[in-house]
Amino acid sequence: MSRIIFEDQRPALQVDAGRADVACFVGLVRRVGSSIPPVAQTWLTQQGWSQGPYARDLTQLEDVPVPVENYAGFTAMFDAGNSSGTFGTDYLAAAVRSFFAQGGKRCYIVRMDDPVTEDDDAGTKQAKVQSLLVDQESHSAADPRTWHGVGHLAGLTEVSFLAVPDLPLLSASNATLAAGQNPAVQGGPEQFVECSIVDAAPASIPVSVPLAPRLSPGDYANWAASVAGILQYLAGAGNRQEPHLREIQFVAAVPLPQDLDAAAAAEAPSSATLAQDIHELILGYLPETADTSSITITSKNLSTAFLQLTYPWLKTSGSQFLLESLEAPDGVLTGILARNALKRGAFTSATKITPAEVYDAWPALPAQETQVSATPLSWGANPALPKPLIERISLFGFTAAGLRLLSDVTAYPDENYRSASVNRLVSVICRAARRMGEHSIFEQNGPDLWGRVQRFLQQLLTRLWTLNALDGATVQDAFSVRCDQSTMTQNDLDNGRMVAVVTFTAAATLELIRVTLALQTGGASTQEISAALAEVG
Repeated sequence: MSRIIFEDQRPALQVDAGRADVACFVGLVRRVGSSIPPVAQTWLTQQGWSQGPYARDLTQLEDVPVPVENYAGFTAMFDAGNSSGTFGTDYLAAAVRSFFAQGGKRCYIVRMDDPVTEDDDAGTKQAKVQSLLVDQESHSAADPRTWHGVGHLAGLTEVSFLAVPDLPLLSASNATLAAGQNPAVQGGPEQFVECSIVDAAPASIPVSVPLAPRLSPGDYANWAASVAGILQYLAGAGNRQEPHLREIQFVAAVPLPQDLDAAAAAEAPSSATLAQDIHELILGYLPETADTSSITITSKNLSTAFLQLTYPWLKTSGSQFLLESLEAPDGVLTGILARNALKRGAFTSATKITPAEVYDAWPALPAQETQVSATPLSWGANPALPKPLIERISLFGFTAAGLRLLSDVTAYPDENYRSASVNRLVSVICRAARRMGEHSIFEQNGPDLWGRVQRFLQQLLTRLWTLNALDGATVQDAFSVRCDQSTMTQNDLDNGRMVAVVTFTAAATLELIRVTLALQTGGASTQEISAALAEVG
C-alpha cells in the first residue's frame, strides 16, 4: 500500500419544512456532462424521480427538481453561461450564481429547456413560456406525474422563494439593438473592384449589438399574464390541496421598457423620464384600491403580497456573459432574502444586508423615486397620483455606503402586507402551525388537543416576541391565542374541524393582523391558515 486517500462523503440531504431561506429557480439552462452529484442523486431516488411510477429520464435533468447547496454543485450539472454555445441569455445560471454569492445556502433547480438563442422565433419562445407555467387543468397536487415547471412546488415543502429569471426575455417580442448601432446591410451583388493605391483610413463596420430584453406595452401584457398565472397557482385558485404554496414569495424582476433609450440615460441619469414607463406599468398592473379585501389576482391586477417585484437591473461579477452585462435583479434579491432569513430572521427587513459582488445598477433613477415618503401613505384615495417607486417595488440603488437594497416591499397596495418582512412573518407562523397540525391531524378533536395547540402557538409567538418580531411591551400586548369551543361552530365540531384564532401586532406595522388557524381531520391540515391571508393579501 503506497498511500491512503480520504474522500469526504456528504450526508444525505435533510429536508426541513420549517426553513424560511430555501429558493426554487424554474427556467432555462443547458445541461453539461452526464453525472449527478451523489447527494442530488440520492434525493432524486428518495423522491421517486429515478425509478417507480413517477420516474423520469434524468439524463438531461429536464422537468425534475434538483437540490443544489453551492454554486460548484450547480456547475457540475448545468452550464454556468460562459461556454462557447452561449448567446448572453443564461439568466437562470446568473441568478443561481448571485443567489449563492449573496449568502443563499440551498435552492432547487427545475430545468425546462435550453436558454433562448438568436434563432428562436416567437413560437419557440412562447412554447418555452408555457413549459414554465402550471397547467391548472391537468395539474394535481397528489399526482407527481402531472407536475411540470412551477408545478413542482407541490412537492417542495421547504421552499420559501420562487424565481423565474427567464420571463422578461421570453416576454419580449423583438430583439432590440444598442443605441446608435445599425445592422450591416448588403448593398447588392458582389462586384470586382480594382485595388486602389490611395491611403484611405479603414471604414468603420456597423455592427448589430443585441440589448438586454426590453418590453413593449403589448409585451408587458404577456409578461403580466404569465406572472398572474403563477400567482394564481400560489394563491390556490380553485385548489385547496396545497396550503404550503401560500407561504412562498414569488420574486420577479421588473422588465426594462423597450422605449428606454440607453444614450439618453447615460446623458441624463437623474431625469424623471426614466421612471415614467415603470409608473405606467404600476398604474396598469399594480392598481390601488380602497377595498383591499376584494382584490382578485388577474392579468390586470398583480397587487398581492405573494409578489415581490425588484428593479433596476444590475451588473455583477458574473453578469459579463449576459446581454449588455445586465442581470435581472431577482436572483440577487432572492439571495439577500435567504441570507437575511439565516442571519437576522425572515421577519426583519432585508435592507440591512449588504449586497455582494454587485457594482452597478441600470437605469439610474431620479432621487425622488428612491426616497421614502415623509408623510403616511394614503392608499386608494388618488390611485392616479403615482407614489415613489421605492414604495411599490424593492429597489436597488446607490447610497453613501455603496449600492444597497433600498426597499423590501411586496406588491400589496396597503400597509398591512406591503412590508415584505410582515408577509414573511405571517408565513413563518403559518408554516410552523401547519407542521404542528400535520402531526395532530388524526387526534381526537377535543379539549386536550385544543389546549396543546394553544400552548404551542403561545410558545411560538412568545419566541417571536423575544426576537423583536412582534410589537408590544408585554406578550399580552403583542399577541393573543384562543383555541376552545368559542372559536368553533357546531358545524366545525361536527366535521372534525379545529379552529385557533391568533391575533398579533407585527413590529414593522401599526396595523392589527388577525389570522384564523384551522385543522381539518381526515384531510390536509391547516388549510384555512392562509385562506384568511388570501382575503387580504
